[in-house]
Amino acid sequence: MRRIVSIAVAALAVAGVFAARSGMRQSAPEEGGKKLIDLKSDLMGPVAPGDSVVFLVGNFAAQHNGAVITCDSAVRYSDMRIEFFGNVLINKNTTYIYGDRAEYDGDLNEARVYSDIVKVIDGDATLYTYDFRFNTKTNVGRFDRGGVLTNRENLLEAVRGYYYADAKELVAVERVEMRNDEYELRGDSVVYNMATDNAFFYERTNIWNRDGDYLYADRGAYEKLDTLYLVTRNGYVLTEKQEMWSDSIDFYRPRNHVILRRDVQIDDTEHKVLAFGDYGEYWKEPGNALLTRDPAVVSYDLSQGDSLFMRSDSMFLFTINEAAERRAAEPPIRWPARRGRFRRPIRCRPRRTPKPGRRTERIPRESAAIRCAVPRNLRRPLPDGPIRWRRRRCPTRCGARRIRCGRRPSIRSTR
Repeated sequence: MRRIVSIAVAALAVAGVFAARSGMRQSAPEEGGKKLIDLKSDLMGPVAPGDSVVFLVGNFAAQHNGAVITCDSAVRYSDMRIEFFGNVLINKNTTYIYGDRAEYDGDLNEARVYSDIVKVIDGDATLYTYDFRFNTKTNVGRFDRGGVLTNRENLLEAVRGYYYADAKELVAVERVEMRNDEYELRGDSVVYNMATDNAFFYERTNIWNRDGDYLYADRGAYEKLDTLYLVTRNGYVLTEKQEMWSDSIDFYRPRNHVILRRDVQIDDTEHKVLAFGDYGEYWKEPGNALLTRDPAVVSYDLSQGDSLFMRSDSMFLFTINEAAERRAAEPPIRWPARRGRFRRPIRCRPRRTPKPGRRTERIPRESAAIRCAVPRNLRRPLPDGPIRWRRRRCPTRCGARRIRCGRRPSIRSTR
């Protein structure tokens, strides 16, 4: 009797294998409003005789909610629960998830992928993490053990995160760090758009831009198109010479233009000036500021003898560069007109030899050099060291052949 049962089980297993090889495909009817998982493989059979758990090997593929899952082998525990092994790939639309092992629960529509490094690719963005959960119905994924996202020149790191495939956004939570060519950010949470490179930040966010300016905010955003930093709560800006506080700050970095709203305070440490108001604008170059809505200014420069307090409906503060104004007030230096080839050419004239019978000292041969008619105030000093001689024709073609020269012959370098 036992032998007859064993033969029957073996026959059923062989029938299942031949059915799988013949291309049999699991049907996917809807039961209770839920879709079953479609399966396909070259070889299929029970893990143990009489067991409902089935193994699937060879060109395996599964499909559920539009997501396609491929791997080397799989084990089906039930109609809605499957485990995948070896070279696991989950693809839906533009999202590709790579791992070594995965578990899929059709009741929850959730795939959980495991690997030494799980890789998620969506366009130019690539996410690296240790385990990743992806909902095939809502197209939302998440990681809990740390992750790193690279997208063009941007790099983002966080302990936890949520990936929204439809919106192309990554919500990074807990010890977030983000850096690129423009700025470096550290905060508690950041919402990063992978398509536009815009970022929204919250709670204790610190930003350093490439010019060395520092910005703090409890809520704000960064827009890459205009290189604009928007702060909507507890804003603080620190530059090399100024400090600013305000509830709301718009910082246009290319123009170094700052707009401040509500509870504005500006401290100019270079000129020792404090400014207050409810609305203000500041230009880093040349350092001017506009204040309205109950503005007040206090100068605490002790070198002036005492502090100064001013109040008005609106104020415009100018930064005066005394050195630049002093240079502008000085009369321009008038250089003598250059005498060159565009005017009457300067002709070199050799020293005349003394007439016979005149009592003059004999001129040494070395000193019989050509003297140019260039004024003394325009002559350049000769280089130090021994004078080198060249036998070349004068550039003005006056017939002279001896020019002392330390570099390229020119009229202004001769004497």
